[in-house]
Amino acid sequence: MASRSPALTKDFPRSALVWLLVSITSVMIPLQMHIPLWTSLVFILVVAWRWLMHLGRLPFPTTMIKIIVVTLGISAVIISTKGRFHLEGATTFILVASLLKVLEIKTQRDGYIVIFLSFFLLGVSFLYDQGILAALYSLIVVWLLISALVGLHQTLHRENEYKQLFSAAGKTSVQVLALSLPIMLVLFILFPRLGPLWSLNLQSSKAKTGLSEEMSPGDIAELSKSDELVFRVTFDKQPPAADTWYWRGLVLDRFKIKNGRAVWSSSGVFDQIDWYPQSWQPEMQEGVYDYRITQEASDHKWLFGLRGVAAMESGIGMKENDLITSNKKLYQRKEYRVRSQPTIAIADQGLRPFVRNQSLQLVDSSNPKSRLLAQQIMLENTSDQARVDSALNYYQANNFVYTLKPIPMQENDIDSFLFDNRAGFCAHFSSSFVFMMRSMNIPARVVSGYQGGEINPESGHITVRQYDAHAWAEVWLEGKGWVSVDPTAEVAPQRIRLGLRDSLPDGDEFLPGNNFSLIKLSNFQLLNDLRLRLDELNYLWHQSVLNFNKDKQGSMLKDWFGREALKKSLYWLAGLFCAFLLLVSAILLWPGRKKKRTQIEKSLDSLNNKLSRYGLNRKEHEGLNDYSQRLQANFPHEAASIQRLFDQLQQHYYGDQGVGDEPNLTKFIKQMSKRLTKDRSNRPQ
Repeated sequence: MASRSPALTKDFPRSALVWLLVSITSVMIPLQMHIPLWTSLVFILVVAWRWLMHLGRLPFPTTMIKIIVVTLGISAVIISTKGRFHLEGATTFILVASLLKVLEIKTQRDGYIVIFLSFFLLGVSFLYDQGILAALYSLIVVWLLISALVGLHQTLHRENEYKQLFSAAGKTSVQVLALSLPIMLVLFILFPRLGPLWSLNLQSSKAKTGLSEEMSPGDIAELSKSDELVFRVTFDKQPPAADTWYWRGLVLDRFKIKNGRAVWSSSGVFDQIDWYPQSWQPEMQEGVYDYRITQEASDHKWLFGLRGVAAMESGIGMKENDLITSNKKLYQRKEYRVRSQPTIAIADQGLRPFVRNQSLQLVDSSNPKSRLLAQQIMLENTSDQARVDSALNYYQANNFVYTLKPIPMQENDIDSFLFDNRAGFCAHFSSSFVFMMRSMNIPARVVSGYQGGEINPESGHITVRQYDAHAWAEVWLEGKGWVSVDPTAEVAPQRIRLGLRDSLPDGDEFLPGNNFSLIKLSNFQLLNDLRLRLDELNYLWHQSVLNFNKDKQGSMLKDWFGREALKKSLYWLAGLFCAFLLLVSAILLWPGRKKKRTQIEKSLDSLNNKLSRYGLNRKEHEGLNDYSQRLQANFPHEAASIQRLFDQLQQHYYGDQGVGDEPNLTKFIKQMSKRLTKDRSNRPQ
């Protein structure tokens, strides 16, 4: 059996423990928001236990204690994950294993394992957050981890050396980072781009916040509690008016009753997709807008765009119901170009029979009061347009209220909303309106997506968050096609003009439970300016770094190198690497390179110069032992001190001497220099 390397079996340096514990703490902080809370208790117990072991107040755990602790840790992970494998569960397992490993650190090898596991966990944290603050924080964590690695190779000889060793490890880590950052930037630009770790299809235990393929009245109100980013939009030119920002995501044309409640979903009759470049594309003219959307991961294929949307790049297709879709689910952030003509007439030539039938479908015997109301409106008006207007007037005339806290409605919830409660969110208004339209034999459907957004005054991009979720209606009118109708605007027009935050009635709280959200504190000018600046930085970070994919890299390299850009970039990369090696080699091997002398070397030179007067300077061929013997023979009264001095020099140069002994050794050399000089000068000539 092969023996272990002496470096791996070397005792764990006590001075490295502080760096190690601080490093693990820094790695755990961002992960704690995504893993079970009980891991914090494990962390506190492990750190306290290991520190008491460091102070000598507790012994190392025995084999039986290790078995018990590991069994409890694994059992806790299995129970918290309910036996299912997902991202949070795997992260929890690795983190707990790393923490438990801290308890049995005895050798350098154990320290390496903990540090390398921490590096891996730092990479895992980017699966949850890739923002600029997370990136800056990761630089601090890398510095701490490298400092811990340096600390593993330091030896503590005296208790008063702690501070000096700690400082030396931190400085060395800074130097390593400073040298590696330029190399990282060159590799980032020139090395062929690969898919990032967070693009993998890793199943999460937490459902993605966002729109659902099914909608019942009240569901979208839940999204109003989240300020999570959905997408950012940048228009090539001046964007349309803010009250027209209806970002379409889903068309819900199937109606059913589930547990007594109205539920809307997609029927799938529009699943046929025309993929770019075969899809329709409007010509650029007045009223046509080009824009770019950067959409966050959603675990779905649907994409967002304004009315009259068109696919403008490969991998994106169009559906007949004025939606665009991706050919793959969005497991990572996606940037795509969009073109829209909001004023275009859709299906104005008529509806196919199966589309009309689907857009009129209702469940028999549900919500009888609403059906009677619809019949009354239909009899009182002679045209479909007049019936639409009359239905909208019903909301205004009966003092309906827009609220995030509607009273729960169960059986015949549309009847309850229209005749009893008369208070609800956008989904209540759109659902009840489409139900009435269909009851009047007018084709209608629910559209869900987002309405509005916040424009950044500096960069000009629009940010859309979950609380901007909205549902509205589309009705089909003869000669006009599908026409967008928003019944919510009849009751709460300020919701469309100003957004959710500035349109809530008294008693409705914006972002309940998010008391530390900067958006919620935007009434304070200083905090709001800070929030907008941070949003701008994140936008630029996403555009320039996170979205720097192989297409953008190829385009940039083509501008730089022309044809065969990738091949030339690899040549440049190899050339820069060789040039870097040659430069470093030249610096290290340059014959005239002046080496910085230590205080010990300066003191020895001073001693050597003084003794050279008496022919007792050290010869070039003379080793430390021989020189020590010669000096002891010439200074017999100082023989013991000379022997002790040269033993310490041997230990310093060839042994395991710590940097903390350098001042003491320098002082000892200077004392010996005075004593030997005095001894020689007092001898008779």
